[in-house]
Amino acid sequence: MAMNIQKMKEDFQEFFDKYKNCDFEGPTDEKDYVADADEILARYEGMAVSNEEKQALSEQCVHLGCKIMMYTDNINGPKYYHRAIALQPDECSVRWSYYTTLEEIVENEEYATPELIQDAVSCLTFIIEHCETPELQEEYCVRNRYTDLGRVYMAAGDYAKAKECAQKSLEIGYTESAYQLLDRVLAKGV
Repeated sequence: MAMNIQKMKEDFQEFFDKYKNCDFEGPTDEKDYVADADEILARYEGMAVSNEEKQALSEQCVHLGCKIMMYTDNINGPKYYHRAIALQPDECSVRWSYYTTLEEIVENEEYATPELIQDAVSCLTFIIEHCETPELQEEYCVRNRYTDLGRVYMAAGDYAKAKECAQKSLEIGYTESAYQLLDRVLAKGV
């Protein structure tokens, strides 16, 4: 049975409207959000077969993951991004969305976990490797993605890889952020 994309979007909009003003301060807010999100996903996940259906559902998964990761410490946030990636494994934009959510988290010692750092590395590595055309390299500012990847490696304490990334970024073109990253790495004695 084909998925009715419009109906799916309406159902998700109803879900998002329900939680529009949710500040996740109530005793069951996170639990209720995750339970309702999982219920709506269960309704549609097996039905997404065509590329258009997978893209539409993937977009909803990205929204779910973003909201829960930005407003809570709930461990369920990444699973929605992982579902989005599973639906569109070759799509850079899904990984870019996930990385932009992870960006501040992985550089914060209080919230960073090895799993989140690895997810950030995976997202950035995928983007860098899949931007083969000049158009994609420009769209995703590949030299800046090398700098981002270097910052993630710095947060992980892998200074040698951070240095490689900063140098690769500078090989592509000068950016102040890559130069600053290289300075930080060199200050570590690498």
